[in-house]
Amino acid sequence: MAPAARRLCGSFVPYLPKVPGKPLRFACESPRAEPMKGHEGAAYRFGAFLLMPSERLLLHGGEPVALVGKAFDLLVVLVSQAGHLVTKDELLQRVWPGLVVEEVNLSVNMSAIRKALARATDAEDWIETVPRQGYRFKAPVDVDDLATLNAAELRRELPIGEPAEGSRPAAASGAGRRPAWLAIGALALVAAVGFGWLAFGRATPYAAVAVLPFAADTPANAHLADGIAEEAINALTGIAALRVAPRASAFRFRGADPLEAGRRLDAPAVVTGSLARHGERVSLQVDVVDVARAAQVWGSRYEVALDELPQLQRRVIDDVARSLHVRAEASETKRGAQNPTRNTDAYQAYLQGRYLWNQRSEPALRSAVGHFRRAIDLDPAFALAYAALADTHTTLGYLGWDAPAATFQVARPYALKALELDPSLSQAHASLAYIKFYFDWDWAGAGEEFRRAIGLNPNDPVAHQWYAVYLLAAGRPDDAMHEIRTAQRLDPLSLAINTDIGFHHYYNGRYTEAIAQLQSVLGMKSDFGLAHLWLARAYLQVGRLDASLAAATSAEATAPRWAVFIAQRGYTLGVMGRADEARAVRDEMERLLSQRFVTAYGVALICAGLGEKEQAFAWLDRAFAERSHWLVWLRLDPRWNTLRGDPRFGALLERMKYPA
Repeated sequence: MAPAARRLCGSFVPYLPKVPGKPLRFACESPRAEPMKGHEGAAYRFGAFLLMPSERLLLHGGEPVALVGKAFDLLVVLVSQAGHLVTKDELLQRVWPGLVVEEVNLSVNMSAIRKALARATDAEDWIETVPRQGYRFKAPVDVDDLATLNAAELRRELPIGEPAEGSRPAAASGAGRRPAWLAIGALALVAAVGFGWLAFGRATPYAAVAVLPFAADTPANAHLADGIAEEAINALTGIAALRVAPRASAFRFRGADPLEAGRRLDAPAVVTGSLARHGERVSLQVDVVDVARAAQVWGSRYEVALDELPQLQRRVIDDVARSLHVRAEASETKRGAQNPTRNTDAYQAYLQGRYLWNQRSEPALRSAVGHFRRAIDLDPAFALAYAALADTHTTLGYLGWDAPAATFQVARPYALKALELDPSLSQAHASLAYIKFYFDWDWAGAGEEFRRAIGLNPNDPVAHQWYAVYLLAAGRPDDAMHEIRTAQRLDPLSLAINTDIGFHHYYNGRYTEAIAQLQSVLGMKSDFGLAHLWLARAYLQVGRLDASLAAATSAEATAPRWAVFIAQRGYTLGVMGRADEARAVRDEMERLLSQRFVTAYGVALICAGLGEKEQAFAWLDRAFAERSHWLVWLRLDPRWNTLRGDPRFGALLERMKYPA
């Protein structure tokens, strides 16, 4: 052992410097002894392992050992305090500072550490679990200074205390010891070679990846962390050769074990990250984990000024794509290489808007509008902000919070402006298709825009999902089922897409299949309101009236003020013959009309359930006047069957100009 080395635990050779006025103490002498702390120049040896925190590198016999990001940080804390109990609270505070993290993350990462150390025959005894308290690293640990290590030592495949004859130069000898700068250079070379082997030694590209939500140091920075992860998903989705787990599914695994997330999402590679803001600077750690090998295969830490945030996003995407070995076409590379904006304040406003948009509540959507408008004010050429503003208005319209004319019509110029600035934006084409479909009832134009969106981004499951809905309403059920199955293949865990499969069965009269599919969705998430809604409708068609009412009530419990759910309850009560209760629900809908927008389509349904044809047609006329987007289902919706024999209903169908 070189004279500069110190042993933290084991045979207690006294290489610690003596402090004047204090007795010499050994690191393992008592439970309260001050442990050695990791520093920039520290290297820890235990068994055949060499741990270098500043290089984020763990070697075994000179060969790199892959370790998931947080597992590496936990190992550093344990090894640097070898021989001492490190409590769970201390580990959580040291490795996830400022974050609220479930304790299960400790056990998951400890498992990853034990797997990584399993190369040593006696490693199973190295990490002691102290029940309900924490962990203790028990292996003998020597601490070296990186400056005293040379390339030969880093590549040597022998444990501590077993030097090969002639393999180690005398550390104290001037002739045998290399200069510090040369040793550091050799270390950098080994680190580069090591991580090059981890990230680029894989011969085949990853076919799929999941980008999990990035952790943030404080809730105030959550929109930055989520936004960078979401934009990475959007950019990677544009690479045709790579399947990317969509945001809706990937973000369900916030704070989860990346290996479990990868297995559930059928993604062989998983991207994780953590962001911290220090005044006007941002630090971001991004890692790529190989699920099959349970190993980190690439990692990088970025430190930038806040005004470089848009450029940081681009660097992260490029680096992650390279680490996955995906081969992008030139057009895909060109699209991905563009910075969305050079205005940092505009970019932050955009990320805050996306963060709110993803919450889908009425207050969050209205707040998102303000952030997207601010982004556009700060950068009038910010195409993504225009597309996002169009999305927000169409979402407010689809969910019925505002009238169609106040949402779809308002969204149109923003979608067109986004396409004027960037014709390759698939999101903007999808938004325009949504407007043509649900508001203009322009069947040909909507189909064309949906196909353009899919052509630009064939891996976007939402574009396939929306196109499937359009095809179903347009009278092409087989093509619609093909598209929704494509969407499901791209995003197998999506609650909305799996619900839409039930919705497709329902509109094709396959009610038993619809019920089975929707029950499977509720097995994934028992309070998913849309699945309860469609289950209520399917139950009604097979005569299970009580079950239908129970499902409608469950749907309404998830969003008590949503008129769509209220209308389904009223319609069901009317069909069941509970006329007084159904009329009370209709009165409730009419009272809501004095407070906010309520679609006339829903009130018409309750009247149809009650058998009040004249009122049902009167309200349907009002639905046409408001251009209710629900009217695209007039031809297929079985709830109108009692009206179909009336010539007035045929006249309404003519007004929709459905494709032949």
